[in-house]
Amino acid sequence: MRAATVADCSTVQRIVDSHQLTLDPDEKRFGEAEALQVINGFIEPAMTRLIRIDAAHDWESFLSINPDNSRLRAYLDIYVVPGSELLPVTFDTALRLACEEFPSYRLWLGVHAKDVEYQRLLARRGFSLLRKYWAMEVALREVTQNNLPRGAKIREIDLRNDDDVLAYWRVHQDSFSRHFGFAPRKLKAWTEMVRRDQAEVNMRVWMLNVDGHDAGFVDCDDSMIHEGCGFVSGLGVRHAFQGRGFGEALLRFAMNQNQELGREKVVLSVDTGNESGALRLYEKVGMKPISEWHQYENMDWTGEVRRR
Repeated sequence: MRAATVADCSTVQRIVDSHQLTLDPDEKRFGEAEALQVINGFIEPAMTRLIRIDAAHDWESFLSINPDNSRLRAYLDIYVVPGSELLPVTFDTALRLACEEFPSYRLWLGVHAKDVEYQRLLARRGFSLLRKYWAMEVALREVTQNNLPRGAKIREIDLRNDDDVLAYWRVHQDSFSRHFGFAPRKLKAWTEMVRRDQAEVNMRVWMLNVDGHDAGFVDCDDSMIHEGCGFVSGLGVRHAFQGRGFGEALLRFAMNQNQELGREKVVLSVDTGNESGALRLYEKVGMKPISEWHQYENMDWTGEVRRR
């Protein structure tokens, strides 16, 4: 066992694809940009491990613990080559590492909806279902041109500009303040995160302005470009402007932008229990679910580790 580094990108891709495509042959392949993000960390630096039976075998499992220090939360993802029988070992290793480094954090585990073996293991260890998420997509040939509501304008912001990032932060924090799991993030940490995403996955952000007021945003990146897809990584409208069609206008704008870039589809992820009605919006513009994953939690997860 050892930590994974950026030099292991292709190994991580192999393990993740073997795991997910066995569960669902229609699952999207794991791209290089995604592998680099899960190795480096989405928010703070990630803890990673590659595990194998012995030196005569290839690496057969990968774990990534992504801490979020602003929210005192850590996200755990595990991928195991089918048939390797390393799931229990990888799981116990991940819990032990998390307990050593983040004992006061809540631990949220991502699990593919079709991964019955992992779900059974979690049930035996006291973890229960917390949330369900869908990946959704739409073919861009089916998307109509975007027509902005009266008084609305959309501009791309410059993520190198501090004032633009400040405006983005304010709109984002307000838009998501009532969402499940939300906790405020300080501007400095936010700025570092978005500028890293700009460098790693070419994230671009557009701001919706209504009668002189910043009202909403949409951001896209190239993390799914290996599948010919654009990825909408974020979409939000400030509470004072919701219910007026601005979310749909921003989403259609993002689709048009990706269509102009020659992308065949647009993909995004959604919390199926999202209180804002995001799922209804995505279905309205023609998006269909293509995969499902679940989030699990055990509020006494550190006790589970110490009892073993």
